[in-house]
Amino acid sequence: MSDAHQLLEFIEEGLNIHGEELGGWTQLLDEQLKIFDGRVTLSAEIHEMETPQDGMVHCHVFAQLHDYDDEVLDACVFGMGDDREKALREASVLWITLVAGPIRSFLDNHPVCMACQIGVAGGNPAEGFIPSDFGLPRLRAYVGPTVSRGIEGNLFPSDGETNLPWFRYASESAAPRRVHLAKATVLSSGKNGWHRELEIDGHDISHRDDDWPLPANGPEFGYIVRFAVFEFPQNSSEVRERAELERTIQHFAEHFTDHESIDQLIEAMVERGFDSQIVQEVESISTIAFGRLLFESTGVQYASTVIRAKADGTIETDVPLMSLPAYSRGRALGIKLRESLPPETWEALNLYNAESNAILSALDQGVAVEDLGGMRMAPSIVPEVGTSSETMDKALKIVNEIMERTRPPAKKPWWKFW
Repeated sequence: MSDAHQLLEFIEEGLNIHGEELGGWTQLLDEQLKIFDGRVTLSAEIHEMETPQDGMVHCHVFAQLHDYDDEVLDACVFGMGDDREKALREASVLWITLVAGPIRSFLDNHPVCMACQIGVAGGNPAEGFIPSDFGLPRLRAYVGPTVSRGIEGNLFPSDGETNLPWFRYASESAAPRRVHLAKATVLSSGKNGWHRELEIDGHDISHRDDDWPLPANGPEFGYIVRFAVFEFPQNSSEVRERAELERTIQHFAEHFTDHESIDQLIEAMVERGFDSQIVQEVESISTIAFGRLLFESTGVQYASTVIRAKADGTIETDVPLMSLPAYSRGRALGIKLRESLPPETWEALNLYNAESNAILSALDQGVAVEDLGGMRMAPSIVPEVGTSSETMDKALKIVNEIMERTRPPAKKPWWKFW
C-alpha cells in the first residue's frame, strides 16, 4: 500500500468517525477518495523532504470540487510521529481539522465544524460569521480554525475581536481560476518577532512577511497555521483579467529575445492584440519577479515595495509588490518558464531589470557572490507610460532619501578617537 493510499484511508476513517457536519457517504477506490456524498474527490501526493525522516511527512491533498467545474484545491500539510504511519495519521487529522471544515462550509454556504465566514457585516462571531475580512476583502471566503506547535496560552486575540491580515495578498496573487485555497503560517522567532508565510494553491505562490503585526511576544520557536477557501464571483472580470495577464507574461517571456529592443517587442505585442497597459505592466513589474528568482538565493535583501511614478505627475510610495498581480503571477509563471525557455532567453529575462543590473555592477566592481547577502536594494521606480522627466526626477529624489536613511553609518578608522 502506498503512503498516499494510506493517508486517504486515514482521512476516510477520521471523517466517518467525526460524522455530523462532515458526514456523508465515502468511497475509496484506486487512490481516490470520494467524500461529502460524492461532491468532492480527494487524491494525495507525498513529497520527498530535503532531509528524509521516517517520523515526518510532507503531504499534498487535492480536493476536486464537482460542484465547481471540478476545480482542485491543493492543501499542503505536514505530519509528525514516532514512525511514518503515525506521521501520516497526524497529517490526516490536520487535513480534517484545518481544511475539511472550510471546504464543507464553502460547498454548503454556511460555516460548519469550527470554520467561519469572514467579511460578514454585522455578523455574530459566536455563530461563525466574522465582520473582519482577514485580508480577503469583498470575497466569499471561509476560514478554518488554527492549530499551533510550540505556543502555550492564547497569544492571539479571538477572531471576533481583531482583523489580523491572515490572508493579505492571497486574492491578488491567485491564478485565473474561480476557487482557491490559501494557507497562512505565522511563526515566532522570540525577540525577533513574528513572520508570516503565505501559500496559495499548494506551492503555486509562496510569500513571506518578515514583520507580522502581532503585538504579543512569542517563544523562540513556534507557529500557528490555518487555511481559507475563497472564490471570485462567477463570471468575474478579475478572473478574465488575470487570464489575460498570464497570457501576456507567457508571450512576453517566450519572445523576449526575438526583437532588437524591448520597444519593438512591445509594439509587436500590441499589434497582435495584447492590451498595451498590461504589456507595460509585465515589462516593468513581471521582470522584477524574474530577476529575483535568479538572485534571491544569494541573500540579496530586496525591498518589498516599489515606487510608482504616474503620468498625471503623482507618485505612490511604498506600494507592496505582492499587491500587484503582475509581480506575483510573474513569480509563479517564472518558475515554470525557467524549465521551458532556452537558457539564453531565461538569463536575458533575469538580467533585464534595474535590480539585476545593480547586482551585476556590484559583481563587476569586485563584490564576491558570497558577500551579496550584505547588499540591500532600494525600492525600484516603476513609471507609467507617459510619465514626465520631472516626475521621474521627483521619484529619484525619494529613492535617494530612502538610501540615505537606510545607509549604515560609516566606520571610523581605528586610529581616530573623535
